[in-house]
Amino acid sequence: MFVVLGASGHTGQVVAKNLLAAGQKVRVVGRSAERLQSLAGEGAEIFVADATDAPALTRAFKGAEGAYVMVPPELTSNDYAHFRSG
Repeated sequence: MFVVLGASGHTGQVVAKNLLAAGQKVRVVGRSAERLQSLAGEGAEIFVADATDAPALTRAFKGAEGAYVMVPPELTSNDYAHFRSG
């Protein structure tokens, strides 16, 4: 099982589709079940969660062999530039 965060986004969707095409089990994570439906149609398991919800992500990663994780920047931070530059 591979978990893909942000699977309805530009890069996450590509990762999920490539894993599915390779015959892998994939759990796609996003904030909207609707936006993940096309991947469910290709065999992915849908998991609705926000990337900032640690307990939900703990459940999403359960049993995973690997994960593709896009961590969103904290736009409300006083030190936003630090997040951009790494």
